Amino acid sequence: MNDRIDMDDPSETQMLADLATMSYEDVARRHRCSRGTVYRIALKHGARKTEHRIHERARERDGRRLEMLKAVLEQTATANVLDYLEGIPDDAAQMILSSVPYNVGVGYGGGASADAMRYGYYIGWLMQIICEASRVIRDGGTLFLQLGSTRDETGTLTPLDVLLFDHIKRCGLRFQSRVIWQIPHGLTPKRRLAERHETALIFSKGEPRVFNPTPGRQPQKQPGKRAFKGPRKGQISSNYLGAHPTNVWAIGNVGHNHPEKTGHPAQFPLELARRAMQIYSMPGDLVIDPFSGSGTTHVAAIQTGRSFSGCDLFYEDLRRERLKTAFPDLVSHLPGVTAETLAVWKAEARRVDLPAIQTDVEHAQMALI
Repeated sequence: MNDRIDMDDPSETQMLADLATMSYEDVARRHRCSRGTVYRIALKHGARKTEHRIHERARERDGRRLEMLKAVLEQTATANVLDYLEGIPDDAAQMILSSVPYNVGVGYGGGASADAMRYGYYIGWLMQIICEASRVIRDGGTLFLQLGSTRDETGTLTPLDVLLFDHIKRCGLRFQSRVIWQIPHGLTPKRRLAERHETALIFSKGEPRVFNPTPGRQPQKQPGKRAFKGPRKGQISSNYLGAHPTNVWAIGNVGHNHPEKTGHPAQFPLELARRAMQIYSMPGDLVIDPFSGSGTTHVAAIQTGRSFSGCDLFYEDLRRERLKTAFPDLVSHLPGVTAETLAVWKAEARRVDLPAIQTDVEHAQMALI
C-alpha cells in the first residue's frame, strides 16, 4: 500500500470529502493507502472525525489547569510531582528551579522508600518530570536543575548531570550553562576523592528572555586596573558593579550547624536559589519548585519579589513555619560592589557640565521673540 500522498494531488481533496461520510478504514481502502496516512491528512486540515470534541476536551483541560494554578499560587501543594505538573497550564512559569532527589536512600518524610526506586524506573521518572517541565516553562524561560550523583544498577556512583544532559536537550530545551557549586564541607571517603562540588544544569526554552548578571557578580580582584591600549587607554577598565558572573559558585552547604538548617535531610542553601532566581527571572515572574522540600525556593521568591508555587509530599509544617519568617527585601544587595571598588570610582569621578537641551516648547517660544 502506498503511504506517500502528494499534498498537492487532487486525491487529497477527494479523501477529505470522503471522510465526511466514510470511516478512516474505508477511505484508506478506496485510496490504497494506510489508515495512518488518512488520519495525518485529516489532522493537517482539522478534519478529524471527532475534531470538535477534541478541541472541546482541550479547552476543558486548559480551564482545569488554569483553576489549579490559581489555587496553588503562593502555595505548596501536597501532591505527587507528576500529578502537580500535569495540572499546571502550558507556558505558565518563567522558571523552574529545583533540586531533584538523588535516589540514594535519603529518609524523606521519615523513610527511605521515596528515594529508593529501581534505577531504570528512576531515570524514566525524571524524564517524565523534565518533559512536563519543558511544557510548563514559557518561551524564553529557564530550567535550573541542581544535581548531584546517583547510583546505577550496579551500585556505581554516576553524575546526574551526565545522565540527564542529552535527555533534556531532546525535550526541546536549549543548553545555557553548567554551574559548578563548590561545597566547602562534606563526607571523606576512604578509597576515592572527597566530593566537594555539585552541579546545576541551566537550559532555556528558546532564546533566553532574562539574564541579569549584576546579582551574580563578585568583587573585582583588581578594581583599579586600567586599560593599557585603545581609545580608553589609562581609564579604569573594570566594571564598577563587579566581575561578570562565572559558572563556578562558591556557596556554603547547609550542614548540621548552619543557621538555615531545618529538619529536611537534603536542604540546599538559600543563596543558591536567590542567585539563580535573580539572574534568570524578574520581579513578578512565576518560579516553580516541584520538589519544594524545606521551602528554600519559596523563601527566595518572597525575598526577591517573585511569585511561587510548588509541591511536595512531606514537610508541610516545616515549610509553613519557615515561610512565616520570610519577608521581601527592602534593599537591593550588590554582591560585586565593595568599599575598595567605591573608593576607586569615587576618586575617578569628575564634574561634567553639559549644555541644557531646549525642549520643543522652549524652542517655539524663542522663535516668537
